[in-house]
Amino acid sequence: MNDIAIAGHGVTVRYGAFHANDDVTLVVPAGERRALIGPNGAGKTTLFGVLAGQVRPVGGRVDLLGREVTRRPAHRRARMGLARTFQITNLFGELTVAQNVQLTLAAEARAHWVFWRGPDMLRDRAVEVLAEWDMEHTADWPVRRLAYGQQRVLEIVLAMCRGPRVLLLDEPTAGLAPADAERLTSLVAALPRSITIVMIEHDMAVAFGLADRVSVLQQGRLLAEGTPEEISADQRVIEAYLGEVAHD
Repeated sequence: MNDIAIAGHGVTVRYGAFHANDDVTLVVPAGERRALIGPNGAGKTTLFGVLAGQVRPVGGRVDLLGREVTRRPAHRRARMGLARTFQITNLFGELTVAQNVQLTLAAEARAHWVFWRGPDMLRDRAVEVLAEWDMEHTADWPVRRLAYGQQRVLEIVLAMCRGPRVLLLDEPTAGLAPADAERLTSLVAALPRSITIVMIEHDMAVAFGLADRVSVLQQGRLLAEGTPEEISADQRVIEAYLGEVAHD
């Protein structure tokens, strides 16, 4: 049996009488690519928040890399190897691209008691990181000058600067033009299998193309789980979600 990278067991989140998550169990083995899909309001982002440590469940347990982390805050989980991107870009728009990378590298270094030998070394490393993602030509641009697709790529670059073992991607291709979505999908597909990826994705071509397995949420509950082929043929999923997507 594969080691489990991240898991939520019986996760329950309530807002008053509303159950955003209702006894949801999601278990993702190390190295897997898991897509989390479902209609708007199904509880996907809430579940991500629970896994990442931004939302405290009223019931259930979260395990990360073999350790229970249910009550550990987000920054502690990040130090353990968890990184997350958000549906809305979360960048410093007035700073340059390189400065955004430098800040992330510096923060990660401090968390692990690593010290850089001066700002020039940190800047050089930031440019090296950007070159790995074919973005070195943008190093001195203010982030606000980047096209939206480039900003989404930069978010993943910053997440990867943390050396994650588990990466949560919240709608990485949302709002992207087809060409940008294709490029970002290719970049995600090329990430090493040493990194476990869980993604929320509304584009079924992207979700089914990247994922080894797919979990479907509906009204805060887990509706179905299986391979992309199994999910695309599941009548419950077709009635609850895929038919709706096909007619959007």
